[in-house]
Formats: sequence, C-alpha cells, structure tokens
Amino acid sequence: MPTYEYACESCENQFDLFLKMSQSEEPQACPECGVSPAKKQVSLGSGFILSGDGWAGKNIRIQGQMAQKNKKLESKQSEFKKDAPGIKLAPNVAGERVDSWSDASKLAASKGKDTSGYDAFARKELKS
Repeated sequence: MPTYEYACESCENQFDLFLKMSQSEEPQACPECGVSPAKKQVSLGSGFILSGDGWAGKNIRIQGQMAQKNKKLESKQSEFKKDAPGIKLAPNVAGERVDSWSDASKLAASKGKDTSGYDAFARKELKS
C-alpha cells in the first residue's frame, strides 16, 4: 500500500496516510484539527530501487567493471610481450638440455618416454 501526503488548509498541518489505492480519492480528515477534506499533495515519493543479482542495473555495472579489468589486463599482456619477445622453446628431456629436437627425440626414446611431442619440432628443424 502506498503512502499519500496531505495538507490541511485550515491549520496548515502536513501529514502522511498509508492507504489502499482504492481509498486514495476519498476525502481525508486532518488528524490535528479534524477538518475534512484535507488537500492531497503531489509528491515525488520514495525511490524505487531493484536490488539483488537478477536485475539489469547490477549486471550492466558488473559488465562495465569486467570490461575495465580486461582492458587493464590486455595492456599488461602487451607490455609483457614487448619486454620478452624472444622467448622460444628449448629442446630438453625432463629438464636435461640437448642441442636439437632430433637429439631430444632420441634421448626421450632411450628413456622410454613418448616421443610424439618432439617429432613435430624435429621435422620443422630438418626443414630449416
């Protein structure tokens, strides 16, 4: 039920009444002086705020926050790429460095490891 504001014209008392919408047009007496009818006032009322996770306003705010966060991350990632452009994979087997990918494949096979990861790099190495 909404709250309606009234003003008494005889004693200038302002008061609020909590009424059903169907009763809002009925004349209301002033609680101070008892004169009827008091004049209904036009008011802005209280703000209507939808709170909780399911409302569009919160989702839009979160989307904006995520966009700002992603923009900052992109700039940091591009700076990191500029700082370290020459990072390349080095041929090794379980941390043991070797001179070429074909040597790494042979070493992995001798240790009983799967060599499929090394074979593609070894073929590229032979082409160049």
